[in-house]
Amino acid sequence: QRGTWPDQRVVAATLESLPEAAHEAGIGAPAVTVVGAAAGLADELGWFARGPLAGRSVAVMRARPQASELAARLRALGAAVVQAPVIRIAELPGPAPTPGAHDLICLTSPTAVRLLFERLRRAGLDARALAGATVAVVGPGTARALAVEGIAADVVAERFVAEGLIEALGDRPVRRALVARALVARDVLPDALREHGAEVEVLDLYETVAEAIDADALAAVRGADYVTFTSSSTVRFFLDAAGGSAGFAPGTRIASIGPVTSATLREHGLEPDLEASEHHIDGLLAELVDDAGRR
Repeated sequence: QRGTWPDQRVVAATLESLPEAAHEAGIGAPAVTVVGAAAGLADELGWFARGPLAGRSVAVMRARPQASELAARLRALGAAVVQAPVIRIAELPGPAPTPGAHDLICLTSPTAVRLLFERLRRAGLDARALAGATVAVVGPGTARALAVEGIAADVVAERFVAEGLIEALGDRPVRRALVARALVARDVLPDALREHGAEVEVLDLYETVAEAIDADALAAVRGADYVTFTSSSTVRFFLDAAGGSAGFAPGTRIASIGPVTSATLREHGLEPDLEASEHHIDGLLAELVDDAGRR
């Protein structure tokens, strides 16, 4: 049943006993029946790798472009993925940064990287517009997105929060800084740079807005084994869509990407069952695998 999917199920029996065995196991469509010598090789061939998250359902509520990669990686680990985006990214209009105007450029997310370079291209510019500046990013995912544009990050904050980037910058002298980010974001990074004497320009590239989800998707999220929250906005917009009540099944475990998201969960009366020790997608996946193994 559901061959090649994470929740694939197999019943092996003789032809005589197969109807009864399939009925007892609750096998239903879509299903395939294999008859003959090939069926007897199922254990030997072992073509279907179950993975560490096999038999677990994981709800993903990121915006669709971001959710696709996370969903693919979860499926590769054997999970059944419930995709129910509660947010979407809305690009904001605005100019490209002036080439050579900053000695530090801070990028806080892969989305910020993508939209910054789209602004540069619309202005007839490319990566050379950032020449001479120190480029600092939050998290390895942002560093990978920057590498796609042909630039290696000079500073990478391993902690997926603004405080991590402040720590990574250390006492580096900064005169003029550009912070490229979402419209509604904490001012921890700009404020810290200003306290160190820098002139700071904040470039708001996008905003996170609500994405409607239907009743079936909401029910699937509430019944999942794990519900992942990857930002404070996913928490707020999920609860808005859910009418203010999470309504999770008794066995559902809440997974948070980091302390900022966890704090937002607690503000709304939800206690995360697990929090990624490294505050990015790789860290969240590792935490899910560890938790599933322990349970």
